[in-house]
Amino acid sequence: MDYILLGVLAVMILLLVQQNRKRKKDAETLLSSLEVGSEIILHSGIKGVITEISGDDLVVESTPKTKLRVVKQAVRGVVPTPAEGN
Repeated sequence: MDYILLGVLAVMILLLVQQNRKRKKDAETLLSSLEVGSEIILHSGIKGVITEISGDDLVVESTPKTKLRVVKQAVRGVVPTPAEGN
């Protein structure tokens, strides 16, 4: 009985480690794909377009006269552009 519990615990730990690695890889892929002109959404919910990339910082223009300097890690995701011709 104790061996079954230990086996289940080991499997759960392995699944958690695997999920954490996948999440980390996805975050690294997102950060490396950022480029000037990309429309992004920040963790705070602000949407904008990247106008400048400087090291770990981004300048995001949310309205024509509003620019924010944020760290790359504040980016939640890239807003998908609508497909051409639809």
